[in-house]
Amino acid sequence: MKFFRIIVFAAACLAFLAARGATVCAQTTPVTDGHLNAINNSFKQNRIANGFAELDSYGRVQLKGGYEDDRQVDQAFSLAQQVVGVKWVSPVTPDNIKVKEWEKRIGGLFSRARVIRETGPESSVPGAVRNRYALVVGVGQFKYGIQSLQYTVRDASSFYSFIVNPQGAAFPRNNVYYLTDQTATRANIMKYLNTIKAQAGPDDLVVIYMSSHGTPPDKFGGVHIVTYDTEVKPRERVWQTAVTETMLKDFVESLKARRLVMILDTCYSNGAYRSIPGFLPPGGKSLGADDDEGYGISRDYGKRLLGSKDIVLDDEPKKKSSGKSIDSQDGYGKVLLSASSAGEKSWESDTLKNSVFTYYFVDGLKRYNGSVKDAFTYSKPLVSQRVKQEKGSDVSQTPQAMATSDNWNMRITK
Repeated sequence: MKFFRIIVFAAACLAFLAARGATVCAQTTPVTDGHLNAINNSFKQNRIANGFAELDSYGRVQLKGGYEDDRQVDQAFSLAQQVVGVKWVSPVTPDNIKVKEWEKRIGGLFSRARVIRETGPESSVPGAVRNRYALVVGVGQFKYGIQSLQYTVRDASSFYSFIVNPQGAAFPRNNVYYLTDQTATRANIMKYLNTIKAQAGPDDLVVIYMSSHGTPPDKFGGVHIVTYDTEVKPRERVWQTAVTETMLKDFVESLKARRLVMILDTCYSNGAYRSIPGFLPPGGKSLGADDDEGYGISRDYGKRLLGSKDIVLDDEPKKKSSGKSIDSQDGYGKVLLSASSAGEKSWESDTLKNSVFTYYFVDGLKRYNGSVKDAFTYSKPLVSQRVKQEKGSDVSQTPQAMATSDNWNMRITK
């Protein structure tokens, strides 16, 4: 069987550490020789004959040696996380492969957006919106023991109600696919992504909204979207049965529509997996992490989705003085909105009875006539304030926006 080597992808590690706000070095690492021995023994027990773990220069566990295939890399990465948690395992990248499948998976999502901006007949601004299509997903119950979420279905319902409201967005109901709990399976989500991909034309608007748990960060640092039927045994199946970057990449690359808004209210948190034996390290969290350890969508993930060059980051949104959209419905491009940043959780609120981000984002859509950028600008500081108010002054949640066009203030109302 063909073997390949695994090395640490240094740039990915540095970006991953920076995104999490971590400052580590070998002298301060909580990873001991005992942890490494436990990981290497688990490799042997699971017939990973040519792979092993050692510390990198940042004091994190890195995979070394040879692995039979990509699934065995997932298995080894998962075994390491079971011992020390997600914080202390370095992202990896396969080396010495003639056709690097990992490059296909993470390098090209939203590549059509770059083509639109740089050259070709699609480089011009699209015309007025002709048709609107949406997929709305809220998952609060899970088939295989993942902890339930209280308000994700309510999140999805509030977003769905806004876009089909005849006085508001008025998406044709036949063009909106609404999946919650048992219907929000991986196969169904894939089915309706493909349906929208086949239906939407260049001047159409496509909106994707998903509220759920996230997976632990995978070997590339990506947090994927958990579906109703995402599996957890063996542990690495959580990545292989979620909505992955690959699925989104395939959808976006072949989408003809030049207006896409993707809203991900998802994150990884330890609490989602506490009831699953052996999923978390002893103590239920990464070494050196607190009980609120969580990971959202990182900028590296966003850059992979949007293409690494020429994306627009919304670091410091400016407050608007009026309730009217500046750019109206003439905005265009591909937009990724995430509820939190890399080292943060996306919190639910018992007071609001929604996730904090979705509550304020939908409120912003109502206030600003469905204008996406205006709604995000309105919601971002309110999310941060509410989370600190309810969860503690030392707790942060910072929504992120990434786009392929400066003029991304698309209006999803008619």
